[in-house]
Amino acid sequence: MYRKHSSRRSRCGFTLVELLVVIAIIGILIGLLLPAVQAAREAARRMKCASNLKQIGIAMHAYHSALETFPPGKISDIQPDGYTDKGNLFGWGALILPFCEAAQVQDLCDFNKKAYEEENLKAGQTILPIYICPTDSDREVREVEYYNPDKGWALEKLELAPSHYAGVITEKISEKGKETKEDGYTLKNDNRGVMLETRAISASDIRDGLSNTLMLAEASSYETATPKTYDNGSWLMGTNIFRKNDREINFRPGCECFQKGTWWWNPDGSGDSNCDCSNYQYDFRSQHPGGAHALICDGSVRFLSAQMNMNELAALITRSGSD
Repeated sequence: MYRKHSSRRSRCGFTLVELLVVIAIIGILIGLLLPAVQAAREAARRMKCASNLKQIGIAMHAYHSALETFPPGKISDIQPDGYTDKGNLFGWGALILPFCEAAQVQDLCDFNKKAYEEENLKAGQTILPIYICPTDSDREVREVEYYNPDKGWALEKLELAPSHYAGVITEKISEKGKETKEDGYTLKNDNRGVMLETRAISASDIRDGLSNTLMLAEASSYETATPKTYDNGSWLMGTNIFRKNDREINFRPGCECFQKGTWWWNPDGSGDSNCDCSNYQYDFRSQHPGGAHALICDGSVRFLSAQMNMNELAALITRSGSD
């Protein structure tokens, strides 16, 4: 009599349903983990950005120790009327190079010529990591536009390396600051901050206190157009911040001309009152969520919240406003 032996086939692998369940679980875990990874990466980038400004602050104070003033925000040819900005010359970023271990780059600069002349392009096209925020994707040499006063203010283009940090020159959002608005962007009465046009400020001039006054802040480019407008974001020529609106830090106006980088005028040169973005062109802005870094005159770095009170920001901008 034979005994029947039932053989059971051993199971290997997963069923389709089990595979789908595993894939779904992995997808959920990745979805939960990804924001944390992105947040950690952004935190690291923010730390590096703050470190850049800290190193710039050390260079600023070394400059002050050597020359007894901080550098001007930008060197311009001021005319006798006190108003006319004849041309964009070297900015603070070019002046402090020997104090931030970049003397070899400053050696390429010919300060007897205009910053936009050919002799200075090699220096101006040098990428300097200390002026680059790692969160900002605009980190390569790119084309910018500027108006050449030596050629009847003709619009010309240059290839220049960027800077994501700008000197704080003035504010026009407080009642006292608004009094200077009719003077335009620069010069005669736009002198309430520290990084001025062709005027060097010393620590003793900052009567509100070094720890209560801004020197630099992030000024990331939001423009999507190429070339970038004007000299915005060039360490060679120097970019300055004029706080001209009372919207929050990192505010992006919805007007199309700002996004494309055409400012407030039409391609034919005529002004467009429906697309006036000039109030936002030189302002506090970064690619960090929630605010922007700023260098304080005492050398410390502070993250300015996008929710901060604008009267407080105006008070931080002025160097001797008793505020």
